[in-house]
Amino acid sequence: MMTLRRYLAAHYDLTGISSRIHRSKTWELKAMAFVAALVFVLVVVYHLFYVDLTMDNFVSTSMGLEHMFPMITYFSLVVFLLPLSIMTANAIRMYRCTMARNNGAKIPLRLFFTEAKTFVIHFVSHRNMRQCNDDVHQKRWIRHWLLGMACTMMCAIAFFFLGWLQTDAIYPLYHPQRWLGYLATVVMIYVPLDIVISRIKKREQQHRFSERSDLIFPIMLLLVAVTGIAVHIFRYAELSLACHYTYALHLAITVSLLVIEMPFGKWSHVMYRPLALYFQAVKERAMDEAEVRAEAPLAGETVLKGAQPT
Repeated sequence: MMTLRRYLAAHYDLTGISSRIHRSKTWELKAMAFVAALVFVLVVVYHLFYVDLTMDNFVSTSMGLEHMFPMITYFSLVVFLLPLSIMTANAIRMYRCTMARNNGAKIPLRLFFTEAKTFVIHFVSHRNMRQCNDDVHQKRWIRHWLLGMACTMMCAIAFFFLGWLQTDAIYPLYHPQRWLGYLATVVMIYVPLDIVISRIKKREQQHRFSERSDLIFPIMLLLVAVTGIAVHIFRYAELSLACHYTYALHLAITVSLLVIEMPFGKWSHVMYRPLALYFQAVKERAMDEAEVRAEAPLAGETVLKGAQPT
């Protein structure tokens, strides 16, 4: 299953990057390192040429988080929209590969709307993981679901409410900005760490044949959470210079995760898995309706024959 998932992800990818990542054990690391280095370069260029700081002031002057607005807003939009655009293009290719050859049967447009709930249900609930009733898989589903919700929540907040998340304001403990962040951080540290330990020790059956590339995604999520909470701690401890450097590191790790891992790496299953179930549901519904239409004339002929006088 793991091999098939990687093959299909590489097959649907229009850029060819996913194929390189899954074939080479070091290509993914090199791609992420390149993106991270590019982020550091952009941070330096922004401060030296846009903010007009000297290098001495840049490395020694403590600055808050809000000094980068509105540029950081535009940068964040690009960082999120670029992988989403690539994944959308790959989804279209996936549709052409899986739906265009439907045995010549035409699929009514309305079925794509009526079966849209299938995509939403599997995207939100990860329902198929609960089909195994043993305790191991039930616990795995809980961890998987919590991690998915935590990542989705933080991505949504960073995309739509970046000014609310990235701020120099000091909020009380009961403020939603803090406890939502704490909840997401706990999940994004505990679950990836548990996955890494399980893969290293080969505790669970699905982790006994792990490769080095299987560790990249959970480790990157772990680093994003650790650097993110470190920025928060340094900011509230009024260690502005430490916060400044840690935020640059957090930004580099997060951007490389979003730009490389989301559209090309293991994170891409967040789209391919529910989309495959959605397309399959549409095809099955179309086939069922085609069979009903094919049987209707036969049933009508039988009724007419039965009504004829003998």
